[in-house]
Amino acid sequence: MKKMRMAGLFFLIVCMLTACGTKKTEEKTEYKMYYLSAAETSLEEEIYTPTKTETKDIVEEICEKLTETNPDNDHLRLLPKKVEILDCEYKNGTVCIDFNKEYKKMKNTREILVRAGIVKVFTQLQAVSGVTFEVEGEPLLDSNGEEVGTLGKDSFIENEGRNINTYLYTEQTLYFANKDGDKLVKQQVSRHYSSNVPLEKAIVEWLIKGPTNSDAQATISPSTKILGVSIVEGVCYVNLDKTFLSDPMNIQEKLPIYSIVNSLMDACKIHGVQISVEGETKVTFRESMNLDKLYKADYSLVEDEETIDE
Repeated sequence: MKKMRMAGLFFLIVCMLTACGTKKTEEKTEYKMYYLSAAETSLEEEIYTPTKTETKDIVEEICEKLTETNPDNDHLRLLPKKVEILDCEYKNGTVCIDFNKEYKKMKNTREILVRAGIVKVFTQLQAVSGVTFEVEGEPLLDSNGEEVGTLGKDSFIENEGRNINTYLYTEQTLYFANKDGDKLVKQQVSRHYSSNVPLEKAIVEWLIKGPTNSDAQATISPSTKILGVSIVEGVCYVNLDKTFLSDPMNIQEKLPIYSIVNSLMDACKIHGVQISVEGETKVTFRESMNLDKLYKADYSLVEDEETIDE
């Protein structure tokens, strides 16, 4: 009987030790919480000190903070007020967040920032390697209709730690309109650009600036402002202001769109381009170019090629 009691006691101690061993604690004491800039074009960060030490508890605490408004009035809460977190679970190194259907109603540009902010905050935890997104129990789909899947630290790349005065050199192909405005022409350009500016944004800036050769003409109004350019999961998202619609160039309808798409697909490792106007994709460019679709390069519109060095 005594032996049985000892065996039972030993078994209980082993179970308790095993249970304790499965609890993951975090060594860091400070983390970054992410908020939205007032213009809704970038992420802003604030230092956050959790009240707990176990990963599971910190995950729950962060989920609560995602719906809070930052005391700093210059920053907006990451999630719109109507977007609710239905469930937030940490399991086997992954945080799974389930949102209500209002999540899908966010503007494309904000949704990308929301995703980036959430992934960046959770992957600061040593025990968290990725984040998965669901909407009312169903996996979140990207603009191509495919599951977003698990996103990790490398899903959102930034130019960090580089000197602001550092410049990079690149040789790229840009597409402008020909003199008649009915075809695209290729121009090989050699240019320097700031290391603090992603290449995809520099490409769009150069297109707006226009060609330096008089044999070609711009496809985008020089008054057009860039509200955001980013690459996520192989798709380049280009967000322009309303000038893109209200001040069209006197060229064939398809050329402005494919000037952007062809130039970006030649320069970056992407499989498509999504263009929006002030965050909206449910708009039509000119008469028939719907922006609520993923555009791929169309080289049948290209006429000839010229080389320019700068």
